[in-house]
Amino acid sequence: MQEELLMAELLCTRLCHDLTGPIGAVNNGAEFLSEEGFNLQGQAIELITSSAFSAVARLQYYRMAYGKVRDHGEASLADKQKLAADFFADTKITLDWPDNHTDAVGVSISLKMSRLIFNLLIVAAATLIRGGSIAVRIMQDEKESKIVTFKVQGTNLKWDDEIDSVFAGKVTPAQLTPKNVQTYLTKRFIEDLNASFTHKVDGETLEMKVVQTNG
Repeated sequence: MQEELLMAELLCTRLCHDLTGPIGAVNNGAEFLSEEGFNLQGQAIELITSSAFSAVARLQYYRMAYGKVRDHGEASLADKQKLAADFFADTKITLDWPDNHTDAVGVSISLKMSRLIFNLLIVAAATLIRGGSIAVRIMQDEKESKIVTFKVQGTNLKWDDEIDSVFAGKVTPAQLTPKNVQTYLTKRFIEDLNASFTHKVDGETLEMKVVQTNG
């Protein structure tokens, strides 16, 4: 119980930090419009509109990433792809998740797997401190195992020993911080799915792979 409480506190800290920017920008735009003699209404409205879109996109994304999902049921990958695209729309990160790696490919994944994908995208994005690209591919092998791969590319890609330690199970709940809680939560989701996770870092490229065997 104490571990879950600590995780909730740390995740709330991250969420509040991430949402402060766009929500604060909406407030600034509204204040500009209320000032007498302000003659840049068009720019203020544009600021409010774009910031509101960003705030809503982030809230919808985090609801999928962190919210409670059913133990059973399939996810609509096309819908999840749209949520992810909106989430990264105003960032320096390009999301490469083609339509033929959504429902059209004929691969069905669980709601829990879609939540894991969203959390791994957050982990991947955190390594791209100067922006870059994330390519998502979803496949199924002849044994009907679900395979999700992420190819992350960017200058000064940041994947440190602490991330390795978390995924290796060497970080205890008492050692959780706002910095490493996302990786820790992602590892918990992997374990909950009984999936395997591997990764490789080579210069400015990070490759991550999740495999969930059938049955």
